[in-house]
Amino acid sequence: MPFFQIAHLSDPHLPMAEFPALNEIRVKRILSLLSWTLKRRHLHKAAPLARVMDDIRRFQPELVALTGDLTNLGLRSEFRRARRWLEEQDLPPTLLVPGNHDALIRQNAAGKAALWGEWLKTDATFPSLLVKDHIALIGVNTAVPTRPLFASGKMGAAQAERLRALLHKTGREGLCRVVLIHHPPVAKLVSRRKGLDDLALFQSILRETGAELVLHGHSHRATLACIPHTDIPVVGTTSASHSAGSPATAAGWNAIAVHPQAGHWSITVLRRELGTDGIMRDGLTRVFTPHRLSPSIRL
Repeated sequence: MPFFQIAHLSDPHLPMAEFPALNEIRVKRILSLLSWTLKRRHLHKAAPLARVMDDIRRFQPELVALTGDLTNLGLRSEFRRARRWLEEQDLPPTLLVPGNHDALIRQNAAGKAALWGEWLKTDATFPSLLVKDHIALIGVNTAVPTRPLFASGKMGAAQAERLRALLHKTGREGLCRVVLIHHPPVAKLVSRRKGLDDLALFQSILRETGAELVLHGHSHRATLACIPHTDIPVVGTTSASHSAGSPATAAGWNAIAVHPQAGHWSITVLRRELGTDGIMRDGLTRVFTPHRLSPSIRL
């Protein structure tokens, strides 16, 4: 079987086209709007995102993994705009999990999620699943409304049990299990106020069931770690719309090649990153085979 390619991108934070209506204003949205106006709109730009998407299409992946934060304030208008953007990209089968900005407050969550149904692959019950050939993309939703100044996430006990069952099932079927989650499922990649509240529960499930790869966003950093006491790699990526500059934060994505081997999967992750000249280039490459995972290092 030839190798199978997955494109992983995250946190595009599509530029805002309009401000919230009066009935959409909440304290947390005001704080996020201030952050966008004073800082984030100068960092997240349409041009870097367009470069990233052109680069992804050039690689012609079989699947796309998108780990959240398409919006900034979680407005319905942003959800509609993100839907149009997704439709315009002409991507292969794509699995999307929401990020904390997409779930900033509890207002009309089901109605907004319905706008993304084609990419969420679920009617609101997570984990989600997208299977193609021998690859299973499994989406975990950790996007929950939190109090002001917090951006933490939570999987929840019910979703955790469904995740356990799904990982066991897809493992028995011999699929390469790639788990998508917005919040980093390892410690110290983000501050505690931005972290995953039930981190230990998520890790314990993966230690029990196994998985071949975990992909996340949220940190806006290209990072590599592993689920503690396992050889399961955990790979993060920068924001797909971040202006070029430092390689640690410049817009980019992960080109993931899955190679079937005798009794296991070999996975290669090539970092693609935007240079200050506007050209996409290769970053570092990591190859994962059983029991060959490096300690936590930056890609």
